[in-house]
Amino acid sequence: MDFKASLMQYCDIPSDNQVLIITDKTQYQIAEFIKNELDNDCEIIEFEPSNTLLNRLNKLKEDDLLFVILSSDTFIKNGANNYFSPFRAPESFVAKYIFIRLNISKESLLQGLSTPKTLVYNKIAEREKLNFNQTVRIVNKSGTNLVLQINSFNTCSFEVTNTCKYAFLPPSETSAEVIAGTANGKIVIDVTVGQLYYYGELLGYFGVIKTPITMIVKNGLIVDIYGDDMASELKEKLFALPMECRELVELGQGLSKMKPTGLIGIDESIIDTCHFGIGDGGKCGVHLDVVISNPTIEKMN
Repeated sequence: MDFKASLMQYCDIPSDNQVLIITDKTQYQIAEFIKNELDNDCEIIEFEPSNTLLNRLNKLKEDDLLFVILSSDTFIKNGANNYFSPFRAPESFVAKYIFIRLNISKESLLQGLSTPKTLVYNKIAEREKLNFNQTVRIVNKSGTNLVLQINSFNTCSFEVTNTCKYAFLPPSETSAEVIAGTANGKIVIDVTVGQLYYYGELLGYFGVIKTPITMIVKNGLIVDIYGDDMASELKEKLFALPMECRELVELGQGLSKMKPTGLIGIDESIIDTCHFGIGDGGKCGVHLDVVISNPTIEKMN
């Protein structure tokens, strides 16, 4: 499936509508690739915070399309997050809106968009069978065996429709809040450990797993981490932070067929994985995600 056909699964783009792409130097080549693949009148603008940018956005018509394709530096450090969000369209915006995963490579973008939409909906349907306030067990062949209680699953919008005019692409995740204090067991991480930030300061990069890392969870808290050198570094840095930074807060499942990259924003979105979020970033300054492969998630009651 070529790029345009893959994209059209998730957003219809009539050739007579205008396409505007907001990007930066890091992601510019991907923006150019998209422009060359579409038949539309397509304009690329490098992000600069200004009233001129807002005026340009407001000139787009209802059936036009805005792509936002940025690096995390531009999004966080250069203020693009004051203009754009992965989860909603800009205020007073009328056109269709697609936010592409930060820092994504062309390879991962093409892999993710090629995911059949029916497969995405099937994965979401599996999780929606779990009701609100459900106790579940998560296991996998690497040794994960964790029981916890969750609220209902919610899914990031991944398709532009008549009723929802924005999408976060490639399809990212469906996720549920873990009820505080309910998680017990162990997580054996065999895909990726995310980047560890504390109030915006990068403490550890980590990435793709070479040797599985085990996290012991008791009453909702990570109480031990063991494995290789990466495990030792993760434990040292995470346990040096306040205790609430070790609270298990999220269970998520990826929705796109992509290969692991070491970037957590990509790897937590890989289909046939699930991820666990540790730390409520807004309250404690940390939200660390860890990813496991081929989970079985089953209800306990």
